Amino acid sequence: MFFLVWQGWGILSVFIPVLCTVLFAGLPNGLGIGIGLLVGAAANAYIGHRLNNQPGQVLVDKNTGAEVVLRKKHTLFYVPMQYVSVLWAVLGIFALINAH
Repeated sequence: MFFLVWQGWGILSVFIPVLCTVLFAGLPNGLGIGIGLLVGAAANAYIGHRLNNQPGQVLVDKNTGAEVVLRKKHTLFYVPMQYVSVLWAVLGIFALINAH
């Protein structure tokens, strides 16, 4: 049994590389998997960066005047989406090296 733990749109870190791999699957000699994973990693990094760097809501404590910024998190296994892309890129490089 396998569990996925995500917050916000972090589940896209699984679907984006898989979709890109399926789109490039027709390339010869197994190149599609490697290229698909690399393209998916780049897309996931871009989307994750955009989602995780949106401005948050600033709240001010009336007693102390301290500010707290509330932001939504977009993570997969508690890792921000854009950093999960490193794993996909490494897997893509290994797939390209092992392509026949």
